[in-house]
Amino acid sequence: MKNRLFKTISLCALLGAGVVTFTTAQNYSSDDRPTIAASTDDLARVMASWTLPAELREVSGIALLDDGLMACVQDEEGAIYLYDLEQKAVTGKIPFAGPGDYEGIVLHQNTAYILRSDGAVLEVKDFRSGKPAVTEHASILPISQNTEGLALDEKNNRLLIACKGYDEKFGPVKTIFALPLDSKQMQETPAIIIPLAQEQLKTTSGKKKDPYAVLQPSSLEIHPQTGELYLLDAVNHRLLVINEQGTIQKTVELDKDLFRQAEGLSFGPNGEMYIASEGSKKGSGVIVKYGKGI
Repeated sequence: MKNRLFKTISLCALLGAGVVTFTTAQNYSSDDRPTIAASTDDLARVMASWTLPAELREVSGIALLDDGLMACVQDEEGAIYLYDLEQKAVTGKIPFAGPGDYEGIVLHQNTAYILRSDGAVLEVKDFRSGKPAVTEHASILPISQNTEGLALDEKNNRLLIACKGYDEKFGPVKTIFALPLDSKQMQETPAIIIPLAQEQLKTTSGKKKDPYAVLQPSSLEIHPQTGELYLLDAVNHRLLVINEQGTIQKTVELDKDLFRQAEGLSFGPNGEMYIASEGSKKGSGVIVKYGKGI
C-alpha cells in the first residue's frame, strides 16, 4: 500500500519537509471559495479493510446498519447482501427484484431504497422482516443521465439522485435530482446543479475528449455531522465535497491501486467513512474504513 492513500490534485510546492497547497482564485466570496484538501495522516491511514466474497465483486452501493452490518448491492442481482464487518462474511441475502443494474442503497428506518441506473428507485419496506414489500418509483430521466448516486437527505425528507451521465438541455453541468419521501415522485427540476467549468475539474479536461467526462459521480452521501455532500467519481478516481449550490469545496484523488472502481460510500454515526470498490474480473471487491471524511 502506498504511504499516502490520497494525493492532492492542486499545485504543490515542497518547502523542506512541509507541503503547501495553492488554489486558483475564482469569482467566489470568501465564504464559499472552494479549497483543495491536502493529504493528512488521518486520510492516509486506513483504519480497517475488508476483502469481499465473490458475490460482491461488483459491489456498487453500501449502507451501514446499526448492528455492525453493511447492506450492499451489486451491479447485476436484485438482492441486498448483509455483510458482517466483524465476521467478515455475508450473513444474509434479501431478494427484492430480478436482474438489473443496481447502483446505490440508502436506509431509512425499516425501509431500504435502491437506485437503478435508469433512475428508478425501488422501495423495500421492512426489508429485514422476511417478507419485504417492494414498490418501484419510476424515473423521469432519459437513459443518458445514467444515475449512480443515491443519498438520504433527512433534513429535507427526500432522496437525492446523482447522475453520472448528462442531459444536454441543462448545459455543461452534472445534475442531482430530488425524490421527496412524501410524494415519492421525482422532481423535474434538478435540486443541485454542478457546473463543469470549476477549476478543480480542469486537471483532467485536456485528457478527455468528452467535456462531460471530467466529472462522473458514482456515489453520493451526506456527512452525518457536517451535512456536506460527498461525491465519489470512480472513473476519475476522486472524492469530492460540494455544497448545495453545486460548488466544489474539497477534492482529493483516490489511490488507483486500492480503489480500482470506487462505487460505494457510507458514513458511520461519528463521521467514520467507508468506501467500497469493485474488483477486477479475477480480483475481489473491497471496503475500506477511515476515521473521518476530508
